[in-house]
Amino acid sequence: MSEFFPNQTLTLSTTNESDHQKLCQICHALSSLERAKILYSLQNKNRSLSEISKITDIPFSSLLRHIDILEQADLITIHYQPSQKGHAKFCALKLIHFETFFETNLSLENNTPEILIEMPIGMFSNYEVVPPCGILSKSGPIGEFDDPGILFSPNRIDAECLWFASGYVSYNFPTSQLKQLNYTEITFSLELCSEAPYYNDKWPSDITFSINKKELITYTSPGDFGGRRGKYTPSYWPLTSTQFGKLIRITINQKGVFLNDALVNNTINIDSLNLTSNNSIEFTLAVKKDAKHCGGINLFGTNFGDYPQHIIMSIR
Repeated sequence: MSEFFPNQTLTLSTTNESDHQKLCQICHALSSLERAKILYSLQNKNRSLSEISKITDIPFSSLLRHIDILEQADLITIHYQPSQKGHAKFCALKLIHFETFFETNLSLENNTPEILIEMPIGMFSNYEVVPPCGILSKSGPIGEFDDPGILFSPNRIDAECLWFASGYVSYNFPTSQLKQLNYTEITFSLELCSEAPYYNDKWPSDITFSINKKELITYTSPGDFGGRRGKYTPSYWPLTSTQFGKLIRITINQKGVFLNDALVNNTINIDSLNLTSNNSIEFTLAVKKDAKHCGGINLFGTNFGDYPQHIIMSIR
């Protein structure tokens, strides 16, 4: 029997109206314990309806209705194989990773940041990286791959994807407006993932974030994501290579450091960062050579990956 291989990832957002119908379909499909059992039974193998009924203990008459709902939501695919009585219906997973983002609209009243700066990923002020490394623009590579010296090319301003195996990149955000504000919170938002040969969904990498040389947190990226084209990834970039990352938000306020709204470090607060002590705020991303998971990093810009943005700093 031929095997059907599932797509790797589907990412949907409540802020994108075009995603709403698919969100409703998938949520409805996942709202049944019986359908969850069916999906579990298909994790490692395509199965016939009779096999699924036996494994899940779901009566055949009820199983057909659940299969139809899962197929309509694009969670499984149906195909037929010859059998002694004609053709038998087989089911296979069509999707193995599903993410939903409930994102805040920064333009809403009373939630507007006083300062909002988007920094192109190629506009780093300093770096030290170990190959493999490289830069991609919207239209093609910038210079030769695996040459750390090319990262200071003037054309790096056009970077839409930047990667390296270990080392760091630093970005300097201006503080001229900040000195006149009574700020209480700073947030950095960016899309990233690990860096593996081609791509590997299970390739952890410890990525350390710092502000003004003060380490905030170390985030373990779960993998280097591919298997389907990123929503904004250019068509010239091969599907066998990295395609998209995860959207990471790091927030520092009086309570501590938050990763995607979860408190992860209460020993550092915004007062300890000395944000106005210099003419800029230095934001650094590093993969240390001695990290437990030294798995590299990919950074994504507006025209690469799943999110149309570079590195965004917002201050309230």
